[in-house]
Amino acid sequence: MEGKIILWKEKIFWKKHPLNSRYFYFEDDKKIILLRINDFPDEPLYTLIDGLDISDIEDKPDGWVLEGI
Repeated sequence: MEGKIILWKEKIFWKKHPLNSRYFYFEDDKKIILLRINDFPDEPLYTLIDGLDISDIEDKPDGWVLEGI
């Protein structure tokens, strides 16, 4: 849980995934963390994928910037 709290507080520039337009990513300490845009409003707006830790989120933190959006 501590890792998620840190992500919420950080300024993060999410890059567009080169193969799938629904995904954004950033690299953190030699791992890649994904942010998926879901089928809103039927699903939560975003899903954060950090290895096996998967969390749905409704609102993007203010410090997060999505490339091209």
